[in-house]
Amino acid sequence: MRSRSVLRDYSPEPIDSSVVDEMLETMISAPSASNKQAWSFVVVQKPENVRLLRAFSPGIIGTPTLIVVACIDRSRTNRLPGNISQKIYQTSKLCVGMAVENLLLSAHALGLGGCPVSSFREKQVCELLGIPDHIEPLLVVPIGYPAQAPTPSDRRDSNEVISHEIWGQGPVAGPAE
Repeated sequence: MRSRSVLRDYSPEPIDSSVVDEMLETMISAPSASNKQAWSFVVVQKPENVRLLRAFSPGIIGTPTLIVVACIDRSRTNRLPGNISQKIYQTSKLCVGMAVENLLLSAHALGLGGCPVSSFREKQVCELLGIPDHIEPLLVVPIGYPAQAPTPSDRRDSNEVISHEIWGQGPVAGPAE
């Protein structure tokens, strides 16, 4: 998992349908708060549809062979009163994010790569893909085989971002109690 990195330079090599199916099954096995599964996905593979979707998604760099549009299904989040419904909606965004992470990890394990993209024109994407009003696109995820070996990005040092027991404290020496 530590060798995974963002991929934006894609080979034109097609992705076999069994590989796509494996990634999609892994994606929807992600955790889901209260098992609401308040997500929906549109898989785009036809080259002409990929081209059109890219036209409305300036965050997609390169030409992938597959794009997954990850959405929130608001019909599954608004079944409870007021604040509870809003909280489920917000939590569902995280669940969609976890599903996309599963998708990206699965892609990496299968020799592919991708990049979650939030820069897209929602209205045009919905019209292009026939997405109904209760479905809200959250991320577009281009996926493909790498045109060249991706270079992992630098990461902040773990001591800079991880505290132990209380904020700002480093690891405590000795056995855990």
